Amino acid sequence: MFTLGNCLSPFNKEYRLGTVRNTHQQKEGNTMKENILGMALLSAISLSAVAHSSHELTSTPPLTASEHALSTYQLAFSSDTQKVQYLTRFHDAILDVKDNYLVLMLNQAQFAELQGNGALIFSRSDANEQVKRAQLTDLPATGRSQSADLESGIPNFPCYPTLAETQQMAQTLAQTYPDFVELKHIGPSWEKSQGLGGHDLTVLVLKNKKKNKWRKRPALYMQGALHAREYTPGATTLKFAKYLLENRETNADINWIMDQREIHILLIANPDGRVLAEQGQLWRKNTNTAYCALDDTMRGVDLNRNFDFAWASPIGGSTGEQCAATYHGPSAASEPETQAIQAYLKGLFKDRRGDLLSDPAPLNTQGVFLDLHSFSRFVMWPWSSELTPSPNAEQLSMMGHRMAAYNGYLAFQTKEIFKTGGSADGYAYGELGVASFTFELGNTFFESCANFEGEIFPNNLNALIYAAKVAKRPYRMPAGPQINDLRLQGAGNEAIPAGTPVQIIATVADDIFGRSLTGQLPPSDAIRKVELTIKRKGKRAKRRIVLPAADGVFDTVSESINFTLDTHRWRKGRYTLTFRAQDAAGQWGPKYAKFLTIDNEAMPGTVAPAADFVADCRKGVCSFDGSVTQDDRNALTYRWVLAGERFLGVFHGEQVEIDYRHAGNYQLTLQVDDSHGFRDIKTVQLALDGIRPPVAQFSYQCSGLTCEFDSSTSADPDGEIVERLWRMGESAPYLPGAKKAVHTFSAPGDYLIALVVIDNDNEFNEVWQTITVSENK
Repeated sequence: MFTLGNCLSPFNKEYRLGTVRNTHQQKEGNTMKENILGMALLSAISLSAVAHSSHELTSTPPLTASEHALSTYQLAFSSDTQKVQYLTRFHDAILDVKDNYLVLMLNQAQFAELQGNGALIFSRSDANEQVKRAQLTDLPATGRSQSADLESGIPNFPCYPTLAETQQMAQTLAQTYPDFVELKHIGPSWEKSQGLGGHDLTVLVLKNKKKNKWRKRPALYMQGALHAREYTPGATTLKFAKYLLENRETNADINWIMDQREIHILLIANPDGRVLAEQGQLWRKNTNTAYCALDDTMRGVDLNRNFDFAWASPIGGSTGEQCAATYHGPSAASEPETQAIQAYLKGLFKDRRGDLLSDPAPLNTQGVFLDLHSFSRFVMWPWSSELTPSPNAEQLSMMGHRMAAYNGYLAFQTKEIFKTGGSADGYAYGELGVASFTFELGNTFFESCANFEGEIFPNNLNALIYAAKVAKRPYRMPAGPQINDLRLQGAGNEAIPAGTPVQIIATVADDIFGRSLTGQLPPSDAIRKVELTIKRKGKRAKRRIVLPAADGVFDTVSESINFTLDTHRWRKGRYTLTFRAQDAAGQWGPKYAKFLTIDNEAMPGTVAPAADFVADCRKGVCSFDGSVTQDDRNALTYRWVLAGERFLGVFHGEQVEIDYRHAGNYQLTLQVDDSHGFRDIKTVQLALDGIRPPVAQFSYQCSGLTCEFDSSTSADPDGEIVERLWRMGESAPYLPGAKKAVHTFSAPGDYLIALVVIDNDNEFNEVWQTITVSENK
């Protein structure tokens, strides 16, 4: 594999602040030559073979005003490699990701280039209409982001609070939880800095103020909506804050986090742009009117390309073209939003990294930085501005893969797909040495509320909690074992009388990782020890128990715990049970906690729930209702897993709606836990109706060099064919055509002919035939 080594790495602090790019460019000798060679090879790697065939892409000329208009297209890929290549080049233009195609917003020049290079691409009129329907409010006459005081979320998306609602909810949380919440206004948006209204960037700080009045705790910093059109991240930041505050008294893990950590949440990092996005605009950048006089809808700066570190990096991924979605601004940290975030991070975290790119952060560095975006279901870490691994690559990979195990996302170093400088996570790690990650949440910008509430937030919640837990030692603690699926069967979160047996059930594993883009997972070791600490509220004394493995010996990377805790002689009160595990390499993992309350007047639970559900399935969508589950308690939690040949989803809640799209055979597993820690699981096989692809067929007849093609036998089993694309030879583009087509070839020979039929659901099917053409009639 080609690597640049340190040829891009003489970034001293001055370069990292974006002030001496010319000095860097003037470095002489082999370093400059290596840079040029490296970037040439990088360009070849990034731009080769991204068409449906193996054609190379050509460069795109500057756009005129008429060419700048965007339309929605469907771009097919035929392999994982090609998918990654498309994601690499068009990540800022993608609206949706399916199992065999992308939905993108492209200009006419981009479409023509792809089509000319043999890509299978066609217009998506329904997606255009969907975007238009989302634009429910016209822009104010001023063209600025005047905030509306909506009270029911973004139109058509009630689960996503507007900016005004978010700010009001933050104020309410501060008033409701004064001992745990502090609001900080860290700087103005661009509009506010210009006296045009605008907004403050608001950080919600969560911590136990009384307990930590004179003590600074390790910090988790997270931010959402740096790209304004991404609805899910902004809602996730606020919902996470509410979850921590509302569950502090009942959830021992959350209680521990609020006592031992500081959580700093920049709720909406791009408030001016967010207001425009709430009106249905596909707005990405801030709203700075100094840039892109050509097109007011494309003004502003991409804030995630504007940070000091490696700004305008020669690796690419950003541009000096003002109307482009990835415009990096006229200079590093030119925008007030970027300046405010950088200043806040410098005040929150110590600078623990040296001046050279090869300098690692010390392994005892504290703090975690999370930048939440959407979409694509990725967990990523620096570098994105270098081809070489970061000096803390091993530790970042370990933590990244751990978090990806919780949310089910694909884990990788950012540069594997997205190569760019000036990013927020690149700044936090590159400038300060903080363990930094970017989450790409979900599958689309306008994620449905059913998906957000049932799948995206609950699956990412434990990843965020894990990040908070390891914030004291993010470069060490993730190397230790995780304790998963921890239950106190017989107690749960209910009070029980003394003497009630409590079964501690858990899986302790050192090899729990998410999927890896490169296929290389971090190392793991056998489990050595699992330790339980018991402490009663109000007492200093602690009791420690070393828990045995369920099979009697710890000798593998994954072990089960099934231990009966004797509660005889336990006094009335609330106990905190804290668990942690150590592997054979001596690494301790994070702590996991449960409350256990003893009350001799309480009624013990003895009956496990009987998991059951009813289903209401339509074409491509199923609603599942678990309320028919039988149990002696009403407090139940539900986990649903639907798995098929082209679909795998994990959802949470009593009632869920799952868009599985394609017809086929599926397995549904419902797991129900009651409030006493008892569990039941029901698994069924389902044959579900759904969207079915069309069938492409054609016949042909040739007379000399002229051939007639007939696709009349093509059909769609559940709709109609709305478009046909013909490809007259392997080097030819896909072009729209009718049922019957006539083509005259330039010379005799064998030609590979392709027909693509597209139905009213935007499903497509392609068929190929090799024909022989001769001059003889």
